[in-house]
Amino acid sequence: MIPDFVNDGGSGQYLLRMAWVSTAVLAIVASAGLAASDVFVPMVVTVSSVMFLLGSLLLLLGLLNGLKRSRVEIVTVAGLFLMQDSVPKRVRRVFAWSMALQFVVAFTAAAMKPYTEIAFVILAPMLPVGSAALWSAQHGFFPQRGNNPS
Repeated sequence: MIPDFVNDGGSGQYLLRMAWVSTAVLAIVASAGLAASDVFVPMVVTVSSVMFLLGSLLLLLGLLNGLKRSRVEIVTVAGLFLMQDSVPKRVRRVFAWSMALQFVVAFTAAAMKPYTEIAFVILAPMLPVGSAALWSAQHGFFPQRGNNPS
């Protein structure tokens, strides 16, 4: 179930939706891969790899946006990547739950069929990590830098 404020159409909502939709997709794909591994292994590998690559791209974009904002604002690593004191609690909760659920699904699936292609699901939780970093970089609240150059 997607929380109501994820669908309110505000800025950055696509990243919140992406985190929740990717969580559902990962759960479905991992379950299918565990149930019928011969049939669904290519899909598990493909979906997990795409989620990892997209998450890595979003993380890179978040880093670049954070660097751009750091010229006029005090952007911290904890604020940018861990969302500490830089985003509303409800947004942080959405990303935290999405990450937690994806890690649970990924580690459970990988533990049930170790040393198989199902273990690719470990890569997938990169998507909510990258989404959170980009959300924080684009919409996070950071204190302004002073005029003093030192």
